[in-house]
Amino acid sequence: MNESRDEAITAPLSLHGLPGSGGEDVLIEQDGSVVTGLGNGDVVRLTTDGTAVLGNTGGRPLGLEACADGTLLVCDHDKGLLRVDPATGRVTVVLNEIDGAPLRFCSNAARSEDGSIYLTTSSETATWDDYQADAIAHATSGKLIRVHPNGDTTVLDRNLSFANGIALAPDESCLYVAETLGYRIRRYWLKGERAGTWSDFVTGLHGFPDNISLSSTGLLWVALPAPRIALLDFLLPRHPALRTLALKLPRVLQPRPKRIVWVQAYDLDGRLVYNIRMRHRGFSFVTAVAQSEGTLWLASVRHAALARLALPPRNVTV
Repeated sequence: MNESRDEAITAPLSLHGLPGSGGEDVLIEQDGSVVTGLGNGDVVRLTTDGTAVLGNTGGRPLGLEACADGTLLVCDHDKGLLRVDPATGRVTVVLNEIDGAPLRFCSNAARSEDGSIYLTTSSETATWDDYQADAIAHATSGKLIRVHPNGDTTVLDRNLSFANGIALAPDESCLYVAETLGYRIRRYWLKGERAGTWSDFVTGLHGFPDNISLSSTGLLWVALPAPRIALLDFLLPRHPALRTLALKLPRVLQPRPKRIVWVQAYDLDGRLVYNIRMRHRGFSFVTAVAQSEGTLWLASVRHAALARLALPPRNVTV
């Protein structure tokens, strides 16, 4: 289903400082505490009493996933899929290689009831510090991987368009996977006649989808760090030589995203329910969003803060 063009709404944002910058994902725990990972490798918890460091990955933490035993799965760009024990700070490796090669750009993970872990890798060529080449080239080297309960791994699909956010359906019938450079969210079916195949969930997004999360009310939230860039859309159908030329431009002349705060929510039929879009002097480039009751928490890799806003009335008729 294509993204609706309904008018965006705005809402007041409050900022909550972090001990460092670079919160890429945001995870809301059962007691209302909020967890994110910083650019210096720290995984931190934000509570009403302040912030506490839960552990340090030694790399660049990205996606976060809570486990039933109280530990956290952390996707680390440099180190692979890790497990962090908040009680002790201990960090252990779950997966750091696939097909005999190092696991590159581990992005997001989701855990099923049987203990399987599903994770995305974004690229075989880009790095955290230099992903613009992939954007200009519209590279497709992301992966969807399953780690079985016994530790075995299966690559479920590859050649994805910068695979990023991932969420498991409430009935575990499918995975929702955001492809940032494909401007879409797709379903990968795990059960039934369609098991092992893809179907579209939301296509033709007007921005770059990043992390996604599923609320207890059955809404799939997606963070959109920036709107689509006209030059990239112009280059996509053209000869690859043109995209190569664009990469050779000085960085100041290469396409850059606009500063904006933007998140959306869809029901599980793919219908747009919330379209929250605004500008804020101290916050932009939202890479993650999560809902707890009537509150949204937003993360951005560009700021040393998380943002919080009260969930506004629905602005889209469904």
